[in-house]
Amino acid sequence: MSALPHLTPQAGDAELVVTAVAEPTAAGEMTGAIRAWLIRRVCIDTGRIADIVLAAYEALANCADHAYRGGAATGVMSIEARHDTDARTVRVCVTDRGHWMDPRSRPDDPTRGRGLKLMRALCDDLSVDGTDHGTRVCLHFEHCPAR
Repeated sequence: MSALPHLTPQAGDAELVVTAVAEPTAAGEMTGAIRAWLIRRVCIDTGRIADIVLAAYEALANCADHAYRGGAATGVMSIEARHDTDARTVRVCVTDRGHWMDPRSRPDDPTRGRGLKLMRALCDDLSVDGTDHGTRVCLHFEHCPAR
């Protein structure tokens, strides 16, 4: 896997950026980087950390499963995390350069479509920007003071 955390924040950039090939095993490794970053950076209980990690994992798993389906090659996915110490918030965004699959396009499949519901339940705010040129899912978590 080519997941390499970039831990040096720069003006205007996220504090943690990890990019890897969009494969299921990479999702687990990338969420490990998010967990470690949260433990170092934010003063929240283990339940809240688990919520953030699970929501991030779900976004990454969706990317690995859907973003490059039908393409000739596997693409990449990235996760960015930012901690705003003044607002006491954490924002985690997952991006890809694949094709958006609207979950409503397959309403007859009862085994699919729970990922967005799960993410909404775990975070305080969710935004999804899906196009034919990529998707960006951002998860916003409040009440996250600094260490």
